[in-house]
Amino acid sequence: MTEKETVNILMVDDQPAKLLSYEVILGELGENLVKASSGKQALELLLKNDFAVVLMDVSMPEIDGFEMADIIRQHPRFQKTAIIFISAVHLTDLDRVRGYRQGAVDYISVPVVPELLRAKVSVFAELHRKSHQLETLNHELRRLSASLIATQDEERRRIARELHDGLGQDLTVAKIMLQGIFRKEHSTESKEQLLADVIRVMDGALQQIRSVSYLLHPPLLDEIGLRSALGWYLDGLSKRGVTLRSVWDCSRRTFRGSRRS
Repeated sequence: MTEKETVNILMVDDQPAKLLSYEVILGELGENLVKASSGKQALELLLKNDFAVVLMDVSMPEIDGFEMADIIRQHPRFQKTAIIFISAVHLTDLDRVRGYRQGAVDYISVPVVPELLRAKVSVFAELHRKSHQLETLNHELRRLSASLIATQDEERRRIARELHDGLGQDLTVAKIMLQGIFRKEHSTESKEQLLADVIRVMDGALQQIRSVSYLLHPPLLDEIGLRSALGWYLDGLSKRGVTLRSVWDCSRRTFRGSRRS
C-alpha cells in the first residue's frame, strides 16, 4: 500500500438518508466508502475486506452499535480497527464512557459537523495507511535479512570449499614432498629440486591465505572505491589461476618422481 492508494471506510446506519449524508461529507477524502444498513451486513463486509475506519450509528435494530463494537473487537483481525460512534440519542457521559470501553476511538453527537467528521476520519485513515506501509517495510526487511543470512551461509560454504580444495591440497602435496626429501634413494640434486618445489607450493599456499583474507574485505574497497577494487579482484583471480597451475605442475613432477623411485 502506497500513499496514493485508497483505504476502505465502512459506514453503518439503518437510515439510508444518514448514510447518504456521510457519503457526501466524506466523499472529498477520496477514499473507498462502503455502506451497510445493519450490523449483520457490516459484519459480513468486515470479514471480506480490510477497513481503516468504521463509522457506526449507536441506535440500530437487532444489533446496536455497542454490541457491534464488542463483536468487532473480539476478532483478532480487528483489534486495531478505528471505530467512531455517531449518536443522536445516547449522548450522556455514561453512554460515551460505554462507547470508549467497547473500543471506540471517538464519539460524535448529531448534528454532525462535516468538517470535524472529515478531519477525524482522515486522521484514522492516514494512520491505517501508514500502519500498512510499516508492515510492508517490516516484511521486506525480514525478507532482506533472510536473504542476507542465506548469502552469508553460502559464502561460508564457498570459503570452506576453497580452503579444503586449495589450501588443504597444497599442504598435502607439501607434506608428500617433504617426506620424499628424507628418502635415501633420492640424490642430492633431486632433494634440492624437491625442496624448491616445497617452497614453491608453500608460497602458493601463503598466497591463497592472503587472497582469502583480502577477498573477505578488500582494503582497496575502503581506500580507492568499488571500481578499482573490482579491477584488483579480477586481476587477483587471474594471478591465482596461474599459481594453481604451478602447484599442479609441481604435484605431477613429485608423483612421477615417487613412482620412478
